[in-house]
Amino acid sequence: MECSWEAFLPNILEDLTEEEMGKFKYQLKNIALAKDYSHIKRGTLQKANTAALLAETLIQHYGEEYSKTVTHDVLIAINQRNLAEMIISKMVKSEASMGKSGKKPIKRKQDHETKPDEAKLSKKIQNLIFSMKPNGSTTHWAKPQTINDTEETNKNQCFDDLIQRLNLECYYAKKMTKVNFLLINKISFLDIQPTAERELPYCFLEKLLALDYNLRFLVYRKTISNLSQAVTIESERNLSRFEGFFMIKEGHSAPIPTYIHPMDIQMAIFHCADDFTRQFILTKLSICQFALPFLVPNPHNSQVEVPLWSLGQIRKSWKEVKKLGWETKIKNYDNQLISSQPTHIVSFIRIGNFVSTSKSQILNLLLSKGKHDHFFHDHFGKNNKNCLLMAGMVEICWFCPGGRAEDRFENCIAFTNLHGNAEIHEKQAKFLHEVSSVTVLLLSASENGSGSAKMNTSILHKFWNPHKPLICLFENVENILDEKYAPNKVRIGIKNLNKVELADKITATLTQLLKESASPCSLNNCANIARKYEFIIDENQRHLQEAGRKADSIVDLLRKVKLSQIKENLLPLQGQLWHDWCKKDQEFYQLREKGNKNIEQYTNEIEKEKQNIRWEQYHKVVHLNGLMESFIQSLQSHPETHTELYFLQRLSLLIEQLTKTDLETLYQRHHFLLTQVQTEKLKQSKTGSIRLWEADLEAISREICDSTLAPEHLLRELGQIYEALEETSSQTNPLYLSVPQIAADLMVSGVPIELMDGDASYVPLKWVAAVFDKVSEKLGDKKIFVLSVLGLQNSGKSTLLHAMFGLQFSLGTRKYNQGAYMQLLKVEEIFREEVGFDFLLVVDSEGLKAPQPMNKAQSKENVLATFIIALGNLTLVNIWGPNLSEIQDVLQIAVHAFLRMKQLNTSPGCLFVHQNTEETIDTNQSLAKRQQLQEKLDGMALAAARCEQCSDVHCFSDVIKFDIRTHIHYFAHLWEGNPPMAPPNPCYSHNVQQLKSRILKFAKEESRGSILKISEFKVLIWDLWKALVKENFIFRFKNTQEVVAVAKLETAYNAWTWELRNYVLDLQNKLIKQIWNEFAQEIPINSVECQVARKYEAIKRELEKYFREDQDRDTLAPWRGKFEDDLKTLKKELVVETIKKCEDVINGKKIQDLIKVQKVKIEHKLQEKIRDLSMSGKNTELHENELRDMFHKIWSENISTVLPPLLPIADDPNVDVDLENILLEHFKQHPHIVSKIRYRGTKKPFSINYSKHVITSQTSQISAPSVEDFEKDIIMNTTAQIMKAVKEAINIREQSSQGYSSSHFHEILQVIDTQAAAATQGLAFVLSNRYKLELALELFQEAANSFKRMCAAFKRANNPVLCLEGQKEEIFNDFKLSCQNCSNIH
Repeated sequence: MECSWEAFLPNILEDLTEEEMGKFKYQLKNIALAKDYSHIKRGTLQKANTAALLAETLIQHYGEEYSKTVTHDVLIAINQRNLAEMIISKMVKSEASMGKSGKKPIKRKQDHETKPDEAKLSKKIQNLIFSMKPNGSTTHWAKPQTINDTEETNKNQCFDDLIQRLNLECYYAKKMTKVNFLLINKISFLDIQPTAERELPYCFLEKLLALDYNLRFLVYRKTISNLSQAVTIESERNLSRFEGFFMIKEGHSAPIPTYIHPMDIQMAIFHCADDFTRQFILTKLSICQFALPFLVPNPHNSQVEVPLWSLGQIRKSWKEVKKLGWETKIKNYDNQLISSQPTHIVSFIRIGNFVSTSKSQILNLLLSKGKHDHFFHDHFGKNNKNCLLMAGMVEICWFCPGGRAEDRFENCIAFTNLHGNAEIHEKQAKFLHEVSSVTVLLLSASENGSGSAKMNTSILHKFWNPHKPLICLFENVENILDEKYAPNKVRIGIKNLNKVELADKITATLTQLLKESASPCSLNNCANIARKYEFIIDENQRHLQEAGRKADSIVDLLRKVKLSQIKENLLPLQGQLWHDWCKKDQEFYQLREKGNKNIEQYTNEIEKEKQNIRWEQYHKVVHLNGLMESFIQSLQSHPETHTELYFLQRLSLLIEQLTKTDLETLYQRHHFLLTQVQTEKLKQSKTGSIRLWEADLEAISREICDSTLAPEHLLRELGQIYEALEETSSQTNPLYLSVPQIAADLMVSGVPIELMDGDASYVPLKWVAAVFDKVSEKLGDKKIFVLSVLGLQNSGKSTLLHAMFGLQFSLGTRKYNQGAYMQLLKVEEIFREEVGFDFLLVVDSEGLKAPQPMNKAQSKENVLATFIIALGNLTLVNIWGPNLSEIQDVLQIAVHAFLRMKQLNTSPGCLFVHQNTEETIDTNQSLAKRQQLQEKLDGMALAAARCEQCSDVHCFSDVIKFDIRTHIHYFAHLWEGNPPMAPPNPCYSHNVQQLKSRILKFAKEESRGSILKISEFKVLIWDLWKALVKENFIFRFKNTQEVVAVAKLETAYNAWTWELRNYVLDLQNKLIKQIWNEFAQEIPINSVECQVARKYEAIKRELEKYFREDQDRDTLAPWRGKFEDDLKTLKKELVVETIKKCEDVINGKKIQDLIKVQKVKIEHKLQEKIRDLSMSGKNTELHENELRDMFHKIWSENISTVLPPLLPIADDPNVDVDLENILLEHFKQHPHIVSKIRYRGTKKPFSINYSKHVITSQTSQISAPSVEDFEKDIIMNTTAQIMKAVKEAINIREQSSQGYSSSHFHEILQVIDTQAAAATQGLAFVLSNRYKLELALELFQEAANSFKRMCAAFKRANNPVLCLEGQKEEIFNDFKLSCQNCSNIH
């Protein structure tokens, strides 16, 4: 027994979700009704809150027959076509059962005889339904029509319903921006399987972002309830359980699933996306090796759009094989913009409705032998044929050969596919035929034969162009009789051909026809043909054209200058002036070239030089060139059209075209020279050619640097404009306010902004601070979670960021990303409270170990890595392969630097990603790998802690937060197969999604106090960079092992050099005694050099032995030259000092002897003067002033005869400068050494601080043990002994009258080092470097006063002028006494 309408209708309505039920009631109140029928009242509908009540209400209000029509129309209106068809099916069966029940039983007919009757019955019911529609309704029908006609009439409504179901109403049309696309939301955080239809677009985009080609299977499945419940209980009772299991009655068939087609999701998003988002989506789809929309019908009208601008960023790489006789050459096309590349176009077009063969499947066979579904087809998934938005659309996909023998084609070919019947979409078919090199038609022979379904032959005439190659594929023909047609017209019967045979046959035919076809055509050239067909081209938009004109004008200015001179002439602020300022600023804190100037004097000079550089920049800002004026004007914000963003992208492409050829030539030359130099070095060649090649290599490197140009360089110039105006107090200049606002607007729009200048390796602090201030004004002082990214060059870091967050940090495309860039990602508002921040700031850095054109110092990479890690709440360390060795050196230096910059109080986290390394399934083996990494990291941290004498660091996580369970990720290989046609590996995409979820979970778990506001992050950048610039020691090393090895070597070196210094001091003492004892009248230079050389050679042999035999000899090899040169320089300095001191003593001795003679002469003349006074009879009792005047006259008259005619002028030794330089060199490893020396005069007297001056053993203690009382006694006694020994040494030197030597300071250091080491030998503690430094500061300061006295005494004793001046008063007193005696006699 068939179920009644009253039982059937509630089951239909129960299959509607709550949201769909609401839509059903809404349409029920608004749908047009037949005459004499009225809408159900709103209150009545509200009360019908269940499917059963609503069904009852419908039947009561409209009656049983008309309620079927109303229900059917409403279901169609809300896009529930499957349910509507079930109503038709129900009515057909009901009519059939009624007909049978009114007739006598007759002989059963065959199946083929009954089907026409059922079809007629279905048609009758459909006519009945639509005849009941009102004449005045929007769906007015002049005659009974089919369901297909109804669907066509409701096409707009269906699209609107689709948009509504996908929750995209607010984005239609073209309102979805990249900021919306890249939004951090709950789907990013959790599993990306949809739980409702409204989540489908966001899940689709999340999968697309991660390059997961399984997005084509993305559905939200909602099945209709089993209709067996609608079958009456009575009918089921008539069947036994046995019969019921093996028999399927009508109405018991499986329910038809109803869900949104994946291609409808893609195209609905496409219609809602703005130009930049479309471009981004198409780029991602291209990486996934999917076909892209080429001709897109508008869902609301008959217009067709060509998204040429959206396709403008698609890049492809391929290798073309060219055969020249017996020789085969492969030409590489790397990262080419495919829209501007001429390629042959092959178009596949279906004619007729009765073709069952899938064009898409054929194309997939041609493109990748069916290994990947580039084109979506009906057989992709069961019951997945009801696609709304693909009809009339043309997709395009490129075959890119890899230069391999198994490639189907030797050249790059574009394949297009028209979805639907060409008879309906005639305009698209004509366009494709016109632009194609070969057209492939798919049709059924029956449609063009004697069958009842006749084909529209008029459209076939359009393809019968005698000059255009044409292939016709007949699906129901096995073999086609050869007939005489034109050579470029080919017919192929494809019936019973397997996939391989079909693909091979089409491939051979296409290869032959393409050889004879017309010239290839680029997509840009297709635009002119598209205009003829009145297609809409996105490039023709007014604001896009305006942006293009502005970019063209900029590049016109660039073309007027030689490429390698553009930066110097048009971007002068970021050139040598900025680089000089950076060097001066660094030297201000590090004092590496201080020389013989004291710190205050030297730093004041540097400040003046820095200011002068800024004034030079300022004068160039005042007279700003036309390039920068145009650039600044073009970047003015246009919130409605975002013209500035179109301008930047267009400018990037034009600059790439401008620089591409020259840079390729330069890189080829650079590669050749580099290979030559490396080859010669391996041979250990000492020929002059290697020096010439190195000089050429350096010159080419400079030219590459000068010729590398991108929009980033113009944006960098804005920063220097601001810094020059800020430091010259020119805040009234309009640019002072406008340029940081421009950068802030770009940053908020998703454009990456440079944080660290990659060429200068420096952070323009004031510029960065100003940009953040403007961002804060625009967004509010929001909280930001900072994700830093660190990795080796070519380790997949950029690909990972692009797959995880959609970030592309470099606007240019033909250079390595240098320095550090930052980019903002918005967090969805409803998700902010859960994660605790408003924006994610990603800071990306240039790849470490990159093959840079200019050799970058090791220190710059170390500074960059430390800066990147310290900035982030979490740092993503990207590694290629399972081995950490290539990056562990830089990582270890960063850890070491953190220990030295404790004042920053940073506590970053660290997460490791091993690319191209799938995680082991074996849990034990996987854990062992993780523990090995943990041990390596802990070893690095402990080595750095021992070097820095930090007793509170026992493992890596004490410095950087790290958990081996969750902070190590293994990534599968990026590609599933061999590029260039390989799609991304789904495992890689899954790894990306897991990593992104892990990062967001880490952010959620992070302490809210460590997530900074924008204003706080700005301060952190300032403090961090200042700390890094002041660090003058650790960054010059490769790793901590090198630091320890060099420190050990320096300890030995200091001992050896003290031996040499002490030897020379003894030699000086010996020679001076010989001079004073008149055993030597002069000291030959050769004699001194020979005596010093003997000791020098002995020490040199010790140094060579150390480099030869020490266990760290390989690590120390690069340092050998430095230490040998330093020792040689010290020997020369000591020889010069000894010779000078001996000469001073010799001169002093000669003067002393001369003074003895001249003193007698002067005294004799004075006595004569006294006698003359006495004999003259004058009163000899003269006043002292008169005597002094008389004495001065005699002295002045005779002094010239005493002094030698020429006196050498010698610089006095500067004791304070020596003090500073010796401390800077000896304690260079100590953090903040410059400030400690600079402000030494303000320090309190030395006192022992046990927590800072004593380092306890780090064996197994979790925390450092306290210092015992007996140990305190040892430390206090040691300190007292050191002070006593130093004072005694100073007294001995002072009494020796040998004068001052800088070696005396070294003697103090030697006393401190030896006695401190001896006192703690064998004990459980050591005295820290800080103890030695602070004690040395105290003793140096006291000793400096004694050394100054020694210097003055030596000068007085050995300088003729000072010696005579010292004798002058003594002689006057003798003269005065003689005068008094003479007066007394008289």
